[in-house]
Amino acid sequence: MGLEIDEERLGAVLEALPTDDNGGVGRHAHYTRQKYETIYGITPETIADHLGTIFSITIRQRAGPQSIEQVETSRSAFDAETFQSLDSHADAYDYLTDIEGVGPKIANEYLRKVVHAFGFKQAWCGDLYVPLDQHVVAALVETGCIHDDGVRPEKTKPSALLNLNPESTPRTRLSASSLQAAFKRVAETQGTDRIAFDELWSENKFFLSIPEFREESCLKTFL
Repeated sequence: MGLEIDEERLGAVLEALPTDDNGGVGRHAHYTRQKYETIYGITPETIADHLGTIFSITIRQRAGPQSIEQVETSRSAFDAETFQSLDSHADAYDYLTDIEGVGPKIANEYLRKVVHAFGFKQAWCGDLYVPLDQHVVAALVETGCIHDDGVRPEKTKPSALLNLNPESTPRTRLSASSLQAAFKRVAETQGTDRIAFDELWSENKFFLSIPEFREESCLKTFL
């Protein structure tokens, strides 16, 4: 049958996540804000002056096998004033992914940081996509939200499970756009935004991926 999404289980997982921690933003957004404030001196009050800085850091962290020259080309193409003038999340997403070397992974991670963590263009928060990195996808597999005819896949890397190209047929992999749509449907039934599922990142990184702390996870009943 191929990979499937269990939306009922997805809803139960969302209910169990501490998405209202740290002033209602959750742990990952708080962790990101705290890190950037401590190391780079960037705050919610000064975020508009540091849009380019966060883009540069994000693209260097998430660029994967790209060469230094490719990263520099992408970094140079970003214009903070243009980005700041955009009216909607869709415009911002299109602007970012039109930059050479910037795909959905980098665009969504950048928008998560500046919008969700730092509150820039807060009105965009409801449209944010969940960055589908290894921690988020691994947590979905571990909790049985993604399964293959009831069986949890052995591989948990996004590239092994997700089709990140919306133009191609998913075949044996799960469509990333279908997963984002499921996040949105489930979140809306609970009166929250899709980005709330980003809390899966914290849960996997600090609990599920560490054997000694799995029993401390708020998702332990789903394992």
